[in-house]
Amino acid sequence: MKGFFAGHSVFVQSGILMTCLLAGMILCSFFSLFFSGFSPHPGDEPVWALQLVQAVSSVGMMLIPSLLTAWLCSEHPGDFLHLRGMPDARLLGWVTLTVVLISPTVSLTGYLNMQLHLPEALAPLEARMREMEDLAAEVVGKMTAEKGLFPLLTNLFIIAFLAALTEEFLFRGTLFSIFRRAIRNPHAVIWLIAVIFSAIHCQFYGFFPRMLLGAYLGYLLYWTKNLWIAVFAHFLNNAFVIVALSNDTLQENPFFAEELAPDDLGWFSLVAGGTLILFAGCMWRIFSSAAPDGKRNDRT
Repeated sequence: MKGFFAGHSVFVQSGILMTCLLAGMILCSFFSLFFSGFSPHPGDEPVWALQLVQAVSSVGMMLIPSLLTAWLCSEHPGDFLHLRGMPDARLLGWVTLTVVLISPTVSLTGYLNMQLHLPEALAPLEARMREMEDLAAEVVGKMTAEKGLFPLLTNLFIIAFLAALTEEFLFRGTLFSIFRRAIRNPHAVIWLIAVIFSAIHCQFYGFFPRMLLGAYLGYLLYWTKNLWIAVFAHFLNNAFVIVALSNDTLQENPFFAEELAPDDLGWFSLVAGGTLILFAGCMWRIFSSAAPDGKRNDRT
């Protein structure tokens, strides 16, 4: 069965991916319902059950469908997913800098996103989306409420690493390869996947900052042709959030707080502008390292 659909159209390969995603979603839903029975009251599940469901859902709904699609749609699944050798330490250092430097811009974008509201006619939809976001925040809050090294390492693995790994395999790995066959412009592909990446989280008030992160990760993949770079950057971004949520002192710091205080908006905007310029310089350095001649092959 390996590569059985390699010569088929984009629509067929997209159908294969959607079928795998749907099957994974159904199976993981049954798994989640089973473990919800460990609590007599809905929403009061033990932390270990929440962590297990999170881990299984990430693998079952994203990683396995991505691997199956790559196996069925390519004679070389590793190339299909842009899996290359591990990058050198210098490149990872530049990537680490970009993750740090883009953080203020993402936080500022998140603050501005929070000020947006849907038209009055869509108020019920906005209220429903707010409920979903509050529920997701409540789950993460429960998982990060326990203090200590072991709970922190567990959350770093499940929420930071596993989420980064599975999401990158799906979005920057599988979707990128399929969409590139249909859309010639790589920038259009990067931003389209960034929009899908953000929309699938169903969090309206975090849509634009997550879209920016998705585009950033897309350009890392496009320039380096190495999915592990995007996984590493995604993990670092998630890890910073988990560490901040696990520390009461960091949660009060404007650079780590979930919501930016209005009084901090002025000076924080200046910081975001300055770090954004530095971020652009670091991204140019990554681009130059990946393509010394300044050129890319648009069809890869």
